[in-house]
Amino acid sequence: MTGTAVRTVLGDIAARDLGVTYAHEHLVIDGNVAKIINPEISLQSVEDAVAELVPCQADGVTAVIDAMPADCGRNVLKLAEISRRSGVHVVVATGLHHARYYGERHWSELLDIEGLARLFEADITEGVDELDYCGPVVRRTPHRAGIIKVAGSDGGPSPRDRRTFEAAALASQWTGAPVITHCEGGTGAVEQVALFASLGVPAERVMVSHTDKVTDLGYHRELLGMGVRVVYDQGIRTPEATAALVVAAVEGGWAEQVLLGTDGARRSLWAVLGGSPGLAALRTSLGARLLQTLGEGPMRRIWVDNPAHFLTLARPSGRPAW
Repeated sequence: MTGTAVRTVLGDIAARDLGVTYAHEHLVIDGNVAKIINPEISLQSVEDAVAELVPCQADGVTAVIDAMPADCGRNVLKLAEISRRSGVHVVVATGLHHARYYGERHWSELLDIEGLARLFEADITEGVDELDYCGPVVRRTPHRAGIIKVAGSDGGPSPRDRRTFEAAALASQWTGAPVITHCEGGTGAVEQVALFASLGVPAERVMVSHTDKVTDLGYHRELLGMGVRVVYDQGIRTPEATAALVVAAVEGGWAEQVLLGTDGARRSLWAVLGGSPGLAALRTSLGARLLQTLGEGPMRRIWVDNPAHFLTLARPSGRPAW
C-alpha cells in the first residue's frame, strides 16, 4: 500500500480524515429493476437519507460506503447531495450486481471482460455516469467511485459471476481501488477470495459482505485465515450472532480484518420511515455492547483504522495498451 487518499463522492480525502465508517450501506436505491423486484428496497429520497444519518452522526459516524453498483439503483448525483447536506463522507461503488437486476440483453451480459473493466475504470478515474450506464449516452460527472462491487452466488461465483470478478480484478489493478463483494446468503466467500487471488488481487484488497449470516465459526476462521477483510453487516438484524463473530475474530487475532455495516437496504429498517431499529443502532446498540466487551482499542481499529486502510487507493499496476 503506497497511497494515502480515499476517493469519496465529493473528492479525495486523506485516509486519516475518514473517521468512523459504516462499511456496507445503501443510502440510495433509486428505482430501476431493484424496485420492481422488491419495492421494500426502494430508497429514493435524499431528504430521508440525510435524516436517517442524523442520529448516526450524533454517535460519531463520519463516513459510509454505499455498496450499490452500476445500473441497479445507483444515483451518484443523489449520493453527492446527501454527502453535501449531511457532511458525511460517502464512498461510491462501481461494478455489477447479480444478473437478476438486469435484462438478458443488458450490456453486462454482452460486453467482454475488458469492456466491463473499462467502464468500471472510468467510473473511478473520470467520473460516474450521470445516467448510471442505463442509457445510450454517457455523461460523466465530477463524482468518482472509490470501490468496486461484485456479487457472488450461493456457494461461490457462478460462470456469469466469474466474468464480473475478472473485470473487477482488472479494474482494481488499473486503478488501485479495493473490491467489495456480495456473498449470497453469506456463503461462498472462501471461493471468492481464492478466485481473486488467482486473478492477482491480494486478499487484503478484498472485503466480503454478509458472511455473518453464517454462524459457523470454522467458516469464519478459514476465511479470516486467508487474510481477507470482512464486513459483518447483519448486526441490526441479528446482533447476538454478529457480536459473537466479532468477539471471536478479535480474540483469534484478526481484529485488523473486521469492519462493520448495516446493509440497511430495507425501508423497514429506517427509523425515519417508521422502521426499526434504525441505522444508528449499529453504533448505539451493537457498537456499545462490543465496546464494553472488547474495549476502546479494538473498536477504534474496527470503526476507524480498518476502513481507512482498506479504502486507501493503492498504486495502480500498469495498464496494457489496447
